[in-house]
Amino acid sequence: MRRSVVLDRLHVVLSSRAAFVVVLAAFLVLGCFFAVTIHVPASAAPDEIRHIGNILFYAARPWTAGPFVHDAAASTLRLGEVTRFPAYLYYYLMAFPAKAALAVGLDQERTVMVLRGIDVLAAGAGLYALRVMFRNAGVPTSVGLLAIVTTAFTGRYVWQAATISYDAPSMAAFFLFAAVAVKVTRGGGLRTLAWLVITAMLAVMLKYTQVPLLLAGAFFAIVFRYRVDGFTWLLHPLRRAVSGFRARPGRSVLLVVLGAVLFGLVLERFGVNLFVYRSLNPDCAEIHSRAACMNFDIFRRNYNAARAHDLAVAAGTLEPFHPLGFLVTWVTTYFRSLFFFWGPTLPWRPNPVVVVFGATAVSAAVVVAATQLRRVLRSASLWWLATVPVAYTIAVLCFNAATVVNLRQEFAFSGRYLLPVLPMAAAVVLLGVDSWLGRLRGRAASAGWVTVVVVGLALFALYNPVSAFFPYATSSAWYSGWAQGVLPHWLTGVGS
Repeated sequence: MRRSVVLDRLHVVLSSRAAFVVVLAAFLVLGCFFAVTIHVPASAAPDEIRHIGNILFYAARPWTAGPFVHDAAASTLRLGEVTRFPAYLYYYLMAFPAKAALAVGLDQERTVMVLRGIDVLAAGAGLYALRVMFRNAGVPTSVGLLAIVTTAFTGRYVWQAATISYDAPSMAAFFLFAAVAVKVTRGGGLRTLAWLVITAMLAVMLKYTQVPLLLAGAFFAIVFRYRVDGFTWLLHPLRRAVSGFRARPGRSVLLVVLGAVLFGLVLERFGVNLFVYRSLNPDCAEIHSRAACMNFDIFRRNYNAARAHDLAVAAGTLEPFHPLGFLVTWVTTYFRSLFFFWGPTLPWRPNPVVVVFGATAVSAAVVVAATQLRRVLRSASLWWLATVPVAYTIAVLCFNAATVVNLRQEFAFSGRYLLPVLPMAAAVVLLGVDSWLGRLRGRAASAGWVTVVVVGLALFALYNPVSAFFPYATSSAWYSGWAQGVLPHWLTGVGS
């Protein structure tokens, strides 16, 4: 009885709006702290310097120049291909606060900190979108909050937010898309479907590599809705659109304007790219000379890797592909780089005992949740939360496997690529564990709850962004000038 009272009170606390506000505020404070602490070359995004360069490129243009670049000198290719790059919108929008920061006299390091702070706010908006998504999906508020806590205090989510990159705003856009997608599965109408398309266009304009994830999300939303209602919810679209516009003219105008603007941007970028270059993101050499494109580090890396692979094939010295070894490397790399810092140039060596403990706990939770899926997945929206992460993870695995097979290189091996589906997977696992605990009785129930709480607190203590960063970042190369001057030696391990 006493345990039941405690759990009921805990459920009430975790379901409160105040609890979410506390979590959101703690995340924003922590994100801003890392935004001013981490030195630029050591940031969580391996190409943050290139992102900064692109933003400054747009900031140097006149206010009236607009987002489209029709011609660029070969020297700009160190920033990547700027005339037809799909994710230009992030650079263009961030150029405005960058221009303002520079105009008031901030140096580049402080300007970078301001821009990082904006990305932290975008990631915070993503957490709010997750709250809406879980509510729309019918996930208990307390479980949804725990899934948000799991996301907000996963190291990679915080460090990625504290980095100049389109990852944080694009994830926020995807979480907004997901909030609409689960609403489609539960009974949304044509207006909801229109918002699904609009949020998808916003997400793809911020990061075009989200296209497979967005297609999977839309596909499963419509499939699960079809299993419940068939296509009756799509009947008489024109008549229903007219009546909906008359009933809510303000929202309808907003929907039409946003849809028209985003559709125009999508058509200009992806429509032209597909029509002219037959690719969403044209190869640099399709637009410029190969010699000029060698100034772009990613093009140069891929070109050299392809040539080395071809030469190894011709010489008969190509190493064979080992599927099992690849799978082990993939799992361990993704796990460590999801929860521990992975800078582009500095080494990361998390404590193996901590890694094994965390991996064991997560594996056990997934196994327990798997035994409860038939009891947990009782609605189309919950099926969506479970299916999309699995499909997307398999797609990422296959993409990485293809890269290793074709180039014998481990490009794009990073846990950050799983961040968009981490909250959904966490919610399903938490629902499964909660269902399993609910079936226990007597001493077994007490032992189960104590074990889960103790392990959960231990994971939070060892895997939160502070504990997963500072014990390993003991070189001054990790820290900004502000951090080296202000943070104590016992925290950073760096002498004054």
